Amino acid sequence: MYTSNHSVKVINMDSMRTDIMNLLYSECGLAGLIFLLCLLYLPAKPPTPPSTSASVQRTNYKESLGSVARNKSLILLGLANAIPNGVFGSWQAVLDVLLDPVGMNQSEVGWLGFYMTAAGGVSGLLIGRFSDIFLRHTKFFLILMNGGAVLGYVWFSLMSSGIIPISKVEIYISAIIGGMLINGSFPLVYEMGSELAFPVSEAVVGGLLTCFMEIFAILFLLVLLIPDIGTSWMNWSLSGSLLLGFVLLFLFPARYKRTDINNVVVHVNAEDKYDDSVNRNTITGYLASYDE
Repeated sequence: MYTSNHSVKVINMDSMRTDIMNLLYSECGLAGLIFLLCLLYLPAKPPTPPSTSASVQRTNYKESLGSVARNKSLILLGLANAIPNGVFGSWQAVLDVLLDPVGMNQSEVGWLGFYMTAAGGVSGLLIGRFSDIFLRHTKFFLILMNGGAVLGYVWFSLMSSGIIPISKVEIYISAIIGGMLINGSFPLVYEMGSELAFPVSEAVVGGLLTCFMEIFAILFLLVLLIPDIGTSWMNWSLSGSLLLGFVLLFLFPARYKRTDINNVVVHVNAEDKYDDSVNRNTITGYLASYDE
C-alpha cells in the first residue's frame, strides 16, 4: 500500500516484482549480446589514425594521474560539471516523490524522466555538430547550455514551492528544457576535458570526471538520511548547484590542445599512412607551449 497526500493506492507487489525481473533480464540479455559482439569483432584501433592528435603517444597511467592532479583547469571543469550533474542524477531518481504533491502520479513522472533524457540525447547530437563546425567554442556552448538549465530549474522550483502559479504543462516544459540542456552538455564536458588534459588518455579524463560526478551524487543521497529532512530543499539544491556550476565555467581557461595539434600539417609517407615518427618535434613543441 502506498499513501500520498491525495490518495491511498494499493500496489500488487507480485506484479511489480515480476516487472522488475523482466526489466533486469532484458537488460542482461542486451548487455550479453553486446559483450558477445565485442568478443567476435572489436578492433583495437582503426587502420590509420583518424586525426593527427590520435597518432600522438598518450602518457602512461601513473604519469597521467599526476598530470590531471596538477591541471587546475581540468579540476575546475570537473567541479563545474560534477556539482550540478551529480545532484541532478540523484534528484531525477526521486522526482516522483517531489511531484506527488502537485498531483503527478508515478507513471506521468516516469514519462517525464524519459522525455528529459531523450531530449538530452537529441540536443547532445545537435550541439556536438555545432561544436564541430565552430571549433574552439566548446566553453561557450557549455556556458550557454548550463545558463539555460539554471533558468529552467529555477522556474521549476518556483512552481513546486508555490511561489508562482503551478501548471502541469509548465512543469513538463521547464523540466524537459532543463534535462535537455544538462544531459546534452555531457559530451561537450568530456570533449573539453580531453582538450585540457591532452596528451593524457581520454579514458583517464573520462574516469576522473565521472568519479567527481558520482561523489556529489552520493553526497546528495546522504542528506536524505537526516531524519525529517523533508523534500522541499531538493529542488532548490538542484537550482543552486546549477548556478554554482555555471559560475565555475567562467573561471577555467579554455585551451584546445588537441584541436591545435590537429591543425598542424603532418606529412604522410608514400602509402598515405601516418608515421608516428614524423613531425614529432613539431607536435612536442606545441604541447610544451601550454602551461599546465
